[in-house]
Amino acid sequence: MPKQRDLTKPNFDELLLWLDPDRDQAALKYAELYRSLIKIFTWRGCSNAEDLADETVDRVAEKVKDLRIKYVGNPAIYFHSVANRIVKEEQRRAKLHVAWEDEDEIAIPAPNAAPDYTAEEYNCFDRCLEQLDPEDRRKMCSYYLKQGQAKIDHHRAMAESFGISTGTLRVRMYRIREKLMKCIEDCLAKPPQQ
Repeated sequence: MPKQRDLTKPNFDELLLWLDPDRDQAALKYAELYRSLIKIFTWRGCSNAEDLADETVDRVAEKVKDLRIKYVGNPAIYFHSVANRIVKEEQRRAKLHVAWEDEDEIAIPAPNAAPDYTAEEYNCFDRCLEQLDPEDRRKMCSYYLKQGQAKIDHHRAMAESFGISTGTLRVRMYRIREKLMKCIEDCLAKPPQQ
């Protein structure tokens, strides 16, 4: 699984500026580039193409300030080279992956079994999830329900059911996730109640 990175607004703005000085043209180039990344990962047999496209964008965005100064040439070529590196990483990971005989035996760990999250973080997550609009909460839970190729198919079906493109769905889910993350951050910043 790719490392979780945070694409910040300043980095994303820098990335768009690197693609084209005209913001509208940059947005069009970004959308086309993102679609091409998904195609690359799909053609190379990666079942989580959208996640890997996100990972590619995140990695490039982290270095975009240096790239704008030093890189000469079409930005798409740089994106594609990063995508190829990620494909190789995924192939190495796949060799190490051991499949479960029965996926029903996989248990979701209890909050106290996951060392990465505290009980307070879980409580804030639950509280903030409950504060979302019921429709947004339903979409959010459904969006992250599946993995691999099933996830891609599920996202397509969701987008079709709403009458929108998968790209538009992704943007809407990003906005909902941002609201949720802001709520969680605010919740965690509050001093514990006695």
